[in-house]
Amino acid sequence: MTKTCPNCGVNSPDNAKHCIECGENIEDVPINNVKEPSAKPKTTANTSSSSGGDSSQIGCIILIAIVAVVIVAAGFFIFGGSGGSGESNQQNISITFDQVYAHDYQSSGKTYYSYTVSGFINNFPKDMDGYMIKTIYYDSNGNEVTSETKKLSYFESYKNSSYATTLSSYYTENYVNIDHVTVQIIKDNNVLNQFNSTMNKNKLTSIVGSSSSVNNSSNLSNLSR
Repeated sequence: MTKTCPNCGVNSPDNAKHCIECGENIEDVPINNVKEPSAKPKTTANTSSSSGGDSSQIGCIILIAIVAVVIVAAGFFIFGGSGGSGESNQQNISITFDQVYAHDYQSSGKTYYSYTVSGFINNFPKDMDGYMIKTIYYDSNGNEVTSETKKLSYFESYKNSSYATTLSSYYTENYVNIDHVTVQIIKDNNVLNQFNSTMNKNKLTSIVGSSSSVNNSSNLSNLSR
């Protein structure tokens, strides 16, 4: 025999004073004539707990996804952005010529000839690995006479200097009619930029017609690639 709770509808034993489900006072509730098995407690609490666990898991997954996106974006900004900046910086490296001249001097009764190229290297890259400075000397017919290649790191002490550095010097016992020079900025065997200047021969004393040379300051050209 049972009593039916008027509050939740769950059947309790006929001698119960309170509902076994909700605790409602059922002392005065009439006894059912038909004996019914006691209803099982509802599993609302367990369902709620399970639902809460699922929500927590979903929240964790969303949080992990957000963190992953932030990390990827930061990596792209740092490394990708750096790469782009590096590429731009490669193209910004330039040469400003100071003096490009030939002169002769006496030593042990002999006459020697020196060809000097000096200038400023602008916009040094942060990472100088793989960078080279190549100076090429040409005669008046455009034929290459000689060249000199140095690592960019060789000039690092002049990075923020207000003084020009000697980019290249060429010495010989025999006079060579060097007409102009080209200075190339090279990265991993690829020419990034190149700069031309005529050779100033006003300082030559033993060569006839040297005074007819043109001052290099008006003949600079940037042949950027």
